[in-house]
Amino acid sequence: MITQGSRKYPVTEIMLHTSATPTNWHVGKGAVKIRNEIDRWHKARGWRGIGYHRVFIPDGKKANGRSIYTIGAGCAGRNRGVIHLCLVPHTGIQSMGAFEDFYTEEQRKAVKDYIKEVVKLNGKGVKVTGHNDFSSKLCPGFKVISKEWGGI
Repeated sequence: MITQGSRKYPVTEIMLHTSATPTNWHVGKGAVKIRNEIDRWHKARGWRGIGYHRVFIPDGKKANGRSIYTIGAGCAGRNRGVIHLCLVPHTGIQSMGAFEDFYTEEQRKAVKDYIKEVVKLNGKGVKVTGHNDFSSKLCPGFKVISKEWGGI
């Protein structure tokens, strides 16, 4: 079982997020550069660093953020035992839509593959949620249905 923090909170959830960046913001930037920009933004807000555990860009590549064994900072009041995944949209999100309105099939496959890795490493299933399940934000821009992402 994956646990987080010194109190060993068991991981029971994966939460999907958006970087809330404008259309084509990602163009010409690789996954690591994008991850570093998000890290800089989060530090500017007074955080220890990037709040997400992984960042997925439109070509399906990913970059590591925080260790999955470290409590993230993705959703106020809902970080212990949660792995936070950030998807970088190819177009700005102005209203709720469908996954394919903002993200690519390469991202869908990469995120689903990563969730499978987590489930295998965790030794048990996890619930997959969206930030908007717990906040009045659009993030990640679509309604997340756990079973469609390999969750319980």
